[in-house]
Amino acid sequence: MSRNSNRKQGKSIEKWTPFLGIIGSLVGVVLGSSLYYFFQGEEFPYDVLLGGITGAIIIAVFVWRMKKRKKDNTPEADERVKHNVFRFSAYASHLSLVILFLGLTVITLFGIESVSIMYLWIFFFAYIWITGIGTVIARRR
Repeated sequence: MSRNSNRKQGKSIEKWTPFLGIIGSLVGVVLGSSLYYFFQGEEFPYDVLLGGITGAIIIAVFVWRMKKRKKDNTPEADERVKHNVFRFSAYASHLSLVILFLGLTVITLFGIESVSIMYLWIFFFAYIWITGIGTVIARRR
């Protein structure tokens, strides 16, 4: 294969990557709903299926508009921005692990043997939320 054909193939794959991700998500929603229906034996979870389809449509429209709006060949982010985002993500994940281990140490020192799973969910959602906002800020700098 020549170098030009590799570039054309890379651009073709790059063009369809978001849509393949959306299709994969929809397959996951259908598979998860079907497995829930077969193993639980209750009624089919149409709300999950409709939510997945609605989310996929919204994301597809968003991706399509982004592709339509971008006309030039400049990259979305340069190496400096990628480095800043990677560095922020590394610091955020390490800091969250430190907080988690310190919290578990304090809880163990107080003699608490069981922790509600709700606190862990709150911690993980806060981590995702803070990391997402921080990534957006790091991309702008």
